[in-house]
Amino acid sequence: MNLRNLRYFVAVARHGSFQKAAPRIHLTQPALSKAIQQLEEELDATLLVRSRPGNPASLTPAGELVLRRAERLLSENAAMLDDLARLKRQPQGELRLGLPPLAGIPQVARLLQTFRARYPLVQLRLFERGGCEQEEAVLRGDIEVAICLQPQRPELDSLLICEHPLRFALPLSHPLAGRASLRPAEVADLPWIRLEGASQVNRMAADAWQQAGLVPETYADSGHLGLCLSLVAAGCGLLILPEPWLPPHSADIALVPCDDPALSWRLSLIWRRGAALSEPAERWRQLLVDENAARDGAAGVEEDSANEDN
Repeated sequence: MNLRNLRYFVAVARHGSFQKAAPRIHLTQPALSKAIQQLEEELDATLLVRSRPGNPASLTPAGELVLRRAERLLSENAAMLDDLARLKRQPQGELRLGLPPLAGIPQVARLLQTFRARYPLVQLRLFERGGCEQEEAVLRGDIEVAICLQPQRPELDSLLICEHPLRFALPLSHPLAGRASLRPAEVADLPWIRLEGASQVNRMAADAWQQAGLVPETYADSGHLGLCLSLVAAGCGLLILPEPWLPPHSADIALVPCDDPALSWRLSLIWRRGAALSEPAERWRQLLVDENAARDGAAGVEEDSANEDN
């Protein structure tokens, strides 16, 4: 069916006559009359009762039915064209994103879901590796952007996503398990169970001990968080990890905050300084900027509310 002829018919029905409709759709009356006649032949139905020139054209019962359906059809067609235009304007390509080994952090997962919903034409390519490896991969150009700890290297730019304290996971039976917080020097006598892949966290902890003139014994290195936690529960040593990576409750493990401001897990988006990001990578970065702004705004509202209550 010719949508153009349907559009002409709707114009005649709305304006009440061929004479009024023709100039509004930029047609001559004979051309408009011919288009309506073609539509009636195609539908095998009379849609309009013609009258003398200048008099209103009335709809037949078939015309009333076709008018209702035509208006819906033309509206759906316009919406489809708008959707297609928006789709063509959407970024395409791929987002090469590095993630920490334990990227099951709710906030990161939610951001990925939001990004995918907004930009369905972008193919996500996720690379899981430790923070130090992420930095090297970004500098080499293997990946464009990565989520890891805030970098110290001047060749990298970063955007803070969230910040969490580090926690010591201790056996529940240890004498220090009931403390409100602990300094690294206080647990230096415990063997250290290191999670492979948490390279930046391990480096921060080692630096803190080294500055205190301490070198803790390494009990074991493991790439499996569950095994590391089981070793802690068995009394083999301690584990140091960011709060989101650790289970909130455990019958055999105490999670004690680290009392050292320098030992903070500042999760950030990193990219090569001065590099021109692809459109998918720039949209990902902008999503994080918007999330930060929304979070800061919500925090400000809560603070103002608390001040009013006081």
